[in-house]
Amino acid sequence: MISKFTIRRLVLVSAVLSLVSLALMIAGIVFPNPFLLVAAMSLGQLFGTTSLALYLLAIALDLQGVGEHEELGSRLGGGGQQ
Repeated sequence: MISKFTIRRLVLVSAVLSLVSLALMIAGIVFPNPFLLVAAMSLGQLFGTTSLALYLLAIALDLQGVGEHEELGSRLGGGGQQ
């Protein structure tokens, strides 16, 4: 079952991957070695695309209301158990 904690974790992993991607691309520009440049751009694109996909997944899950029934059940006194 997917909870709000899982959605927050997806956003956190997405942010970390995007920062790693940015750091790789900056390293490729600052240290203009051809091998480093090709590796940085390839891995940077991989991490950046993965970051975008995870972020869009988190948005889609949040818009569907995943995890809201757990919070609602605890507020109503049901505790989320049936």
